[in-house]
Amino acid sequence: MNLEDSDRFLEEQAQAEKKKKIVLVLIGFCSILIVLLFILIVYIKYLDSLELKLFVNGEKKDISDNFLITQNNTEYVNIKEISSILDYNYTKGEYGVYNEDENSCYVNNDLEVAAMTADSEKFTKYIDVKDETALLTEEGPFGSELQVKSENGKFNTFTIENPVISIKGELYMSLDMVRDVYNVSLDISEENRIKLTTLPELFKSAKEIATQLGYTGISGCYENIRSLPYNLIVVSKDDNFGVIDISQKGKEVLSIKYEDLEFIQNSKEFFMTAENTVGLLDCEGKTIIKPMEYDEISVLDEVTQLYLVKKSGKYGVLNRKGDIIVHVDYDRIGLKEKELEAFKTNIEGIRNTDLLFEECIVVESDSKYGMFDITGKELLKTTYDTLGYTKTSDDSSNEDSVLIIPEESGIKGIVVCYEGVYGIYDVNVKKLIIPCACSKIYSITAAGKTTYYMEFNGEQLDLNNYLVSYGLKSTGKSKTKETTTDSSDNTETNTTTNTSTNTTTDVQADTTDSTDDNVISDAELEN
Repeated sequence: MNLEDSDRFLEEQAQAEKKKKIVLVLIGFCSILIVLLFILIVYIKYLDSLELKLFVNGEKKDISDNFLITQNNTEYVNIKEISSILDYNYTKGEYGVYNEDENSCYVNNDLEVAAMTADSEKFTKYIDVKDETALLTEEGPFGSELQVKSENGKFNTFTIENPVISIKGELYMSLDMVRDVYNVSLDISEENRIKLTTLPELFKSAKEIATQLGYTGISGCYENIRSLPYNLIVVSKDDNFGVIDISQKGKEVLSIKYEDLEFIQNSKEFFMTAENTVGLLDCEGKTIIKPMEYDEISVLDEVTQLYLVKKSGKYGVLNRKGDIIVHVDYDRIGLKEKELEAFKTNIEGIRNTDLLFEECIVVESDSKYGMFDITGKELLKTTYDTLGYTKTSDDSSNEDSVLIIPEESGIKGIVVCYEGVYGIYDVNVKKLIIPCACSKIYSITAAGKTTYYMEFNGEQLDLNNYLVSYGLKSTGKSKTKETTTDSSDNTETNTTTNTSTNTTTDVQADTTDSTDDNVISDAELEN
């Protein structure tokens, strides 16, 4: 190799080394860029994860800064906003009452209404089908399979751990209420991500799952469709029904052997029908009421878990353990709808008219009325003509019919009628505190204030003044004298007073000075 070739070789080596260094620099630079880009992506994702996002059926929805708030370690959702997102109508005020109560609201779609009030431990859902024929089409949300068994007005009451709250004039429900109120599945497994799936989408998915698992179909009963947000599917095969749990890979929790099933949303239970008998099962398949003794069964009251049963045309009441509260001996449990219509204004605040003051079960036998408490103790024998005073066409137009005397009056009063005259039974002391001697017991509302009156021998008596005069108030801040219940005594006085004979009726009530019984006579009524 000559000198010239040697210089060229060295020059080529130097250029190669230079290129190598450039490549290494570029590789290093690109690596740094990639690392920086990765860090940037991670940071952007981190920032994104800090932002609350709502997805409905996989689609991201725009939400306001006030959509979700936290109070006392509980997350609350703005009711008005979530209703709009889920295509529910939002209305301020109490459901069925024409007011503008800012602490109450109800939301509804074409099938049901959910009514709630701030600070209440309960909310209520009502069946309210707007146009069933429009829903029973292939284009409807559930196709032509949809059925609604319940009549409009049937309700379920839900007990909630975290009541609705009011903040700056806006109502918020706890996040865990969303599933029950709007019938949606709720996935909050990812931080700052709320994923909801609506009932129509759950219905479509459930049909596919049932087919894949070998079932012929699923129930199109709306009451049963509402089980889907809880991962329960009422499936069918060979005209029989059962229940599977898709959270447990389609495990059968109720075998495919029932003629009919109906899901009770608030208690997560199922009414079942088999071989002309009915029963009650929980969502794990455990028997609550055995399917062997009754012709019909339905919920009498969700909160106290009482059930109405029917056998051979007679009615009774059971508790959730299947224990008899009221024997199946009565023609009816509760007042008739026609009777209740007369007391519409008076009973606006009653949650369940079959359970007055949430503790008195009304029974009827041979057109006579009585009452039991929720433990099965008889409060009034079935000797009364009716409960409540109903105004007639001859009554003054400003007088209203009365069934109950509310707690604000100082008693938990129920108006009773015996042989055409009226008295008042106080649930607190479990006695007739006003004997059946009055020709009327009614109310008059003026300037937004309701006052209760009794009429005796044609004279109008202010009920509040009478209660105060004889120390009969038994509840509330206005109570003037303590009253007690004699547990050894029968729960009511069946001997009533005829106004024409001026017979005395005894009423047990303690005074502040003595433990002797107060005797309230017709003569005292006249005062």
